Amino acid sequence: MKMRKSVGCVALACVLLLGCASLVWAANNTGERPRGFYLRYLSPLEVASIDIDAKPEELSAVQQADALFTVLKSDNVYNQYIAVNRMVELYNDPELRARAVEVLQPFLSSEEPKLAESSAFALDILEQKFDSPLLCKMGDNGIYFTLFNNYSDYGSYNQLWRIKDDKLESVESFDWPLAYITDLLPSPDNKLLAISFCSNKGNFLIIRDTVKNVNIDYELMHNARVLYALELAADGVTNRFPQVRCDNEIYSGFGDLRWLDNTTVAFSASLSYADAEAERRGSLDFIEHVDVTYDCAKCQFTFASIEKAN
Repeated sequence: MKMRKSVGCVALACVLLLGCASLVWAANNTGERPRGFYLRYLSPLEVASIDIDAKPEELSAVQQADALFTVLKSDNVYNQYIAVNRMVELYNDPELRARAVEVLQPFLSSEEPKLAESSAFALDILEQKFDSPLLCKMGDNGIYFTLFNNYSDYGSYNQLWRIKDDKLESVESFDWPLAYITDLLPSPDNKLLAISFCSNKGNFLIIRDTVKNVNIDYELMHNARVLYALELAADGVTNRFPQVRCDNEIYSGFGDLRWLDNTTVAFSASLSYADAEAERRGSLDFIEHVDVTYDCAKCQFTFASIEKAN
């Protein structure tokens, strides 16, 4: 599933916050009501919030659903957007699912592109069509996806969902700096799923074995930085230090993510290093451009330097 080019179960709950700093209208210069709102980052609190006076654990499933349906009737487009996406969470209850299908229909013709697109995606799932290219149909007979698809310039919400045996479940919610999911890329045999992430300071990559239902390789970019530094040291370049920051940011990126076969993934990376010989180390003293391949079956990296023109 290609979401965008690369540069937990969230509880059904209750408070949509009006005027959150991260939910900002995209400005235009016509003086009219702008179409197309801009979201930079949705926090778990913002996604889970529906009713400021209630806690998720204090509400029954029906009360939680009713709170979502109430939000859809509001005039706040941000709150509506969150509720539209979260209609998918009602999948496991046939009555609530049918109700969600009915109330989402008007949003298909919304003048707000995000509302129209998210409604179409939610209905594709709730009506059990499963035709969207944003869905990954994997070897465990599960259908994997994210919600809030491409809500930000950076990517989609960082929670992975699965429908298997006609049951919806949250597979995993990820923590910072895995702030946005930018791509879900199945292996050719649909057994492994490459999940790419980004923050505003780097890219990250996890490989999930959907048949065994486990992440088999948790953070390939960090491992690539360390192992390439060791390879350079063996060749006499000893001052590349893969600095670990307290916020776990790596200031490294990748692109051109692809599968070479059923177990081998490849990408082109820019790996950042501090100068190990400097009195004061910086996060970006050196940038090494490399083509990386990783054999998931053998847990083995190979690197090839990319020459960059000055």
